[in-house]
Amino acid sequence: MMRFPISPTLAVACMLLGCGVKSGSKPATLFPESNEVPGWSKVGETRTFEASSLWQYIDGDAEKYIGAGVQKTLTANYRYGNSIEAAADVHVMANVDGPRNIMDSESAADSQPVALGDAARLYGASLSFRKGRYLVRVVAYKQSPEVGKALVELARGIEKKLG
Repeated sequence: MMRFPISPTLAVACMLLGCGVKSGSKPATLFPESNEVPGWSKVGETRTFEASSLWQYIDGDAEKYIGAGVQKTLTANYRYGNSIEAAADVHVMANVDGPRNIMDSESAADSQPVALGDAARLYGASLSFRKGRYLVRVVAYKQSPEVGKALVELARGIEKKLG
């Protein structure tokens, strides 16, 4: 691994301004807390995967995200009442081209557009949308008639958190 020297001035600036993500701070604010979105409860803690460890979470597709400029991926689990369990992922990219490139590379077949973020698609038990430099995926663990509407509501709650 190649290391680059950091100037003392930059090191002090990072300490004062907070370079990087601190555990338990900013990342959790990208997801709604329990009942912020009616009916949805957050289950457990938000997990963070830096680009270098993304393969531990999305083994097989990590290279696609790294190639698109992912900086980190945050993930949280949710439950809607007693009927739906879902995972929500927020991929933080280096710029707005990353989310666009990933969504454009995926088939829109069997999906329906949703008015959410800069672009969104609902595929039965999963929903993807992009907003600025964020790519968001919300995936339910099973299909049911109420899943689509519930996923859209959770995604709207996440969209509000992205600012």
